[in-house]
Amino acid sequence: MTDTLQRPPKFPRPLPTVVLTGLILLISVGVSKQAGLTASLPQNAVPSSKLLVAQTDSLPQSVAQKVRQSVSPQLSVPLRDIKIVSFTRQTWSDGWLGLGGAAESCLQAMVEGWRVEVTNGQQNWVYRTSETANAIRLEPQPLVVALPTNVSQRLLQTVARQVRLPVSRLRVAAVKAATWDGCLGIFKPGQACNKMALPGWQVIVTGGDRSWVYHLDEAANRIAQNATASGSGDELVPSFMPEENKSMLEANVVFQSIVSGDLTGRVTQVTLTNDGVITRFISAPNIRSRPVVVKWLSQQQLKQFQQVLEARRFRNLNDLRYLSSAAFADYPTTMLQATGSTVQYIDLETKNLPLALQQMIQAWKKLSLL
Repeated sequence: MTDTLQRPPKFPRPLPTVVLTGLILLISVGVSKQAGLTASLPQNAVPSSKLLVAQTDSLPQSVAQKVRQSVSPQLSVPLRDIKIVSFTRQTWSDGWLGLGGAAESCLQAMVEGWRVEVTNGQQNWVYRTSETANAIRLEPQPLVVALPTNVSQRLLQTVARQVRLPVSRLRVAAVKAATWDGCLGIFKPGQACNKMALPGWQVIVTGGDRSWVYHLDEAANRIAQNATASGSGDELVPSFMPEENKSMLEANVVFQSIVSGDLTGRVTQVTLTNDGVITRFISAPNIRSRPVVVKWLSQQQLKQFQQVLEARRFRNLNDLRYLSSAAFADYPTTMLQATGSTVQYIDLETKNLPLALQQMIQAWKKLSLL
């Protein structure tokens, strides 16, 4: 670009995340990492005393194999069907990995280890392990949130009318409780919403080869389709992102993509900051690169991209992930993040994603390529 040649390069501070992470480790409740993301610690985890020197820890193959071998007989699932969904490094509070019962006695010492999410393609389980997985324990399953019968009926009847399918062909795929503003949490450019705390639900409904995301109040008196997040096809049913996969972006980050999950354990993070600098950071089990500046944007280009984020209503995709069973078989997945919004998808299914997300992906690729 011409701008790049005319002004001396302003290299960003290469390690703000590492410095900040180190401080958090020393003064806060702890940090876990997966694919370069800071994650929330589960109950009974304690902070590590080690300063993190890289943004990514890769799960050792030996640990992954031991977890899979443990899951198979415990849950009567064939070994070939068990796939690793996600993992985070943890430091547990005791020898029972923070899961000991009142009648159990165990080593009272901090234990380095892993928190590993696995799936058979239909159901997910979370396991805690020691550093080498000599100790493995299954986390209790979280309580399943279910819609009240009358709310479910109202919702499905509304969906049936809107998508022109019989209620018998629709099913609720996932539910989570939510607190909405006056617009039921659905963003539209230029729309003003009453600042209120309206209890309600976010629901994923599927029927045939399509899925839709709906926002509704507690009694289903108000029901609205989240059109930005709806319309995934070919049975690509979205799900809600687990709490431990979420993270806060640094204040100067406008947008970020993180690609991970292939057989090599490679993670590629591309970040756009508010000074128009795009950097790339690559890591793998035996690779530690430094952030490299790959592009400078003019302020006009930066503003245009921010306008695309608004026009495509990116924030309506927050906390959703579009993953197929291929995501659990070492196909790469991508996480996109902007302030207040995180969405994840499997690259293999890009053509089946909601249209707005497809357009956002294309805009980012065009902007971030050299």
